[in-house]
Amino acid sequence: MKIIEEKQFDYIENKIFKNLSKRDKDNLRKYRNTYKLYKDNNNKLKALKDEINKRKKKKNKYLKNLTKKNKELGHLKKSYQFTCSISKLKKKGDYYNFTISRRQYHNKTGSLGSSKNIKKQLLNCIFYKNDEYKKNQIKKDWKLFLDKEISDFKSKLSLLIRDLIMKDVTLKRVSLNSTSLFPLTRKDYPRLNENIVSIPKIVTNKMRWELGHLGYSKDDIRYMTPKEAWKLINQNISKHP
Repeated sequence: MKIIEEKQFDYIENKIFKNLSKRDKDNLRKYRNTYKLYKDNNNKLKALKDEINKRKKKKNKYLKNLTKKNKELGHLKKSYQFTCSISKLKKKGDYYNFTISRRQYHNKTGSLGSSKNIKKQLLNCIFYKNDEYKKNQIKKDWKLFLDKEISDFKSKLSLLIRDLIMKDVTLKRVSLNSTSLFPLTRKDYPRLNENIVSIPKIVTNKMRWELGHLGYSKDDIRYMTPKEAWKLINQNISKHP
């Protein structure tokens, strides 16, 4: 770098330049023009390096903030991030179950019925009955079709499940079956079963664990009534919204 910077031929003044051969004049002009480009490129590189360093600092700042917010929003993942599976019943031939799994809660399982009835329900479901492409997929392989539907978080089935979670985060009051998951009409949309709601007489260890995941401390929980704790859990109310 120093060698190039020192060889700018600044000592070749105009008086000397006029007496140079044509070849030397041409070479000196080209050298000086190239040197200007070289210096300009170096300045741009320095500016880019400075910009990269600034961007790196911003990146680290963003990552720190994202990590903090990710931790604060962890309870949403535990509630709304789920996987679904379809399993064939071993002792009932061509019958299937549907299971919703989440990290914080017990699995929720419901019966879909026989393969024949599932396919019929899907073909007449309000989600798919007007979609010829999806109907063809169902006819070809209904299980493969459902595997794709439940892996797509934007699918209508996934939206329906998240809607149920929003209404009852534990899914204890929800009945899963082919009619509720693949409704034929709006009236078939799954409803919460109010009859099975039973608030414990004490704050159980499981409730303490769930409250802890919602951000409540042991001291917070100590002064809660079972009814208050139950409401916070079922409505998924975090301490730090």
